[in-house]
Amino acid sequence: MRTSLKVLIVLVVLVFAGVNVFFDSGTGPEKTYAIERTDYKTPEPSFDSGTGPEKTYGIERTDYKTPEPGEDEALVDDKLDGKKPAFDQTRVDRRPLGADGAWLLNASAAVLRLDVPSINPDLEQELLTLHPSYTAAVRNRPFGRVILPSVNMLDGKAKQFDDGLYAAIDLAYFHGVKAKLEGHVQLIKRIADKAGKANIAAPYLAAGLELAGVKMDVNNAAEKARLLSAFQVDEIASKPIGIYIWNKELGKLFQFMRFFQQQFGEPNLEELAIPQALARILSQDQTLLADYRRMLAFYAKLSNPANCLSLADIQNIRSLNLDAVKRLAKRKQVAHTTVAIFPPSTSKEGLLFEKLFPLGVPPDVNLMKELVKRLRSGEVDLKPKADSGWYEYQVYALETLLLPEKGAERDKLLLTKKFKERMLGAFKALVTKRRETHARMMEAHVRALAAPPPPLEINVAPRLRVEPAPTYYLRTARAYAFLANFLESAIGKDALDHLHGLKKDGERTTSLHAELLWMRDLFYGLYMISAEDIGMKTRFSSDEAVDQDRCYRIAVAWLDKATDDPDLAADTRVAVPITVDVTRGVTRVWLTLGVRLTKLDTKYVLPPSIKQAKGEGDWKPVASHKLHSANYLIPVDEFAEVELKGRRVLNREELQAICDKEKTKEAILDFLRK
Repeated sequence: MRTSLKVLIVLVVLVFAGVNVFFDSGTGPEKTYAIERTDYKTPEPSFDSGTGPEKTYGIERTDYKTPEPGEDEALVDDKLDGKKPAFDQTRVDRRPLGADGAWLLNASAAVLRLDVPSINPDLEQELLTLHPSYTAAVRNRPFGRVILPSVNMLDGKAKQFDDGLYAAIDLAYFHGVKAKLEGHVQLIKRIADKAGKANIAAPYLAAGLELAGVKMDVNNAAEKARLLSAFQVDEIASKPIGIYIWNKELGKLFQFMRFFQQQFGEPNLEELAIPQALARILSQDQTLLADYRRMLAFYAKLSNPANCLSLADIQNIRSLNLDAVKRLAKRKQVAHTTVAIFPPSTSKEGLLFEKLFPLGVPPDVNLMKELVKRLRSGEVDLKPKADSGWYEYQVYALETLLLPEKGAERDKLLLTKKFKERMLGAFKALVTKRRETHARMMEAHVRALAAPPPPLEINVAPRLRVEPAPTYYLRTARAYAFLANFLESAIGKDALDHLHGLKKDGERTTSLHAELLWMRDLFYGLYMISAEDIGMKTRFSSDEAVDQDRCYRIAVAWLDKATDDPDLAADTRVAVPITVDVTRGVTRVWLTLGVRLTKLDTKYVLPPSIKQAKGEGDWKPVASHKLHSANYLIPVDEFAEVELKGRRVLNREELQAICDKEKTKEAILDFLRK
């Protein structure tokens, strides 16, 4: 038996799939790992049955070489050639222009340039200071500078809600939702009662139940104690992180669920007798089996599909051995040839790292760079499939931060290399925060009389209300819509109306259902605002029932008081383990170290058009000498990747204490490497 994170370094996954792994014999710094093509598929879960069509993750042949310095060398300034959006006279900004509102603006044919100028450490030291929250960063801005809500800041609002929702849903299922979902502890207790004291699986069940405060007598008490001790000393598996340090009940939930996420298989083949014994019990009780399958399907949607076999998958196998597990895993097309009671969720980045580094991650490899490189090449596609869970929808929303050419706004924005570097940083930080939310499931017109138009003598500058990223906002709204539809069908609107999201010091005020729908509408509104800011047409799918006026008003009202939102005052600094290398004795971790401010400069490179608000005048492009730039400060997260010595993880409080003490990024990372 081993934790789910141990699986990351096991070569057998690739061996069974027909992958040949070899090393070159060179002695130089460019040691090469050659990995032949392999296609992994994960099963399509159905909420009712846990089965369905399949999804394929394909990774092309990769010859790995230690990357050269210069992660951002693929980034270049956009060229204006080819960016010629058509003029649409109906696409009028609803905000009049000028002090007296005498002008209307139409930016449908305009192109906006975005740049992030370099910071001068001698003159702008305050822009290098790390703060624990967006509110703290904004309140410490240089005098007179305008703050523009960034992608990071808006995601900070989403992060607090997402954490609260996940904690509330996870805890509700842990205890059980009447007439809807049987609690996890009760489910295991039912299996244990049927197994009895003498069953080979009894010590394992009893050890896990004890983590939830349930005592169970077994004949082999020594084995129960051994299993419990082995789990508790394994910090990677058992130490609560993320939202699970908020209170004791969440901590108990974390340890209970992680205990039963442990995977059975190589090298201790005799332990396959435990899952087989449990599967036999399920096969003899169809009601129990249905409740178990319902739990598997639930988390396949709340997080992501499973990365290994479940008890339901092996229930009809009479003799469970390694060959049988391999054949079944190949047929079910899951990534790992192992079995778990509560299988962890898969992720595209996790599958990638397992395929690239089956023997462990070399010390000079940066995993985030590897992920970014393969996203850019198209080897990894973030687009959700039919069986994807909420996590994949969340990560897909980030795609255009890294690949702006995939966004509908691509012809409206001219991005400099510096701005692309800034968005790359946003992608790194936000994918880290999304993964940390799911950390438990992841392995490590008024007419008027005509008058002669006055001369077009008005200065025009971009008027941004949020950092321009319309596709990100739209996909985030759709991720919440997906989650709302799933939870309404799985738990019911009434149950959701009686639940509240959680936070570190208690419950969130609004009901979970109402707040989930509000978050969906907020991001739909942010999408419309961002599109309007750059003069882009909004597009909704035919089955997307969006109350556009309401969503727009919600976003405008929230932005007006965003800096007073307590969610933005929450500490943003988090750490999440990505891989564990047993051979070298290190744990690779992604972190966000705090919030700082950076500059964002904007100007039109193709002009918008204006006309009088009153009268029948024609639209006229703004003369180039009347186009002015707009300069903002935006709050951004500081991302880092670091190796910790030993099999250990950092929870939020530990990381935050280190950041408070060490202050700078360099000092924090030096401390963590010790």
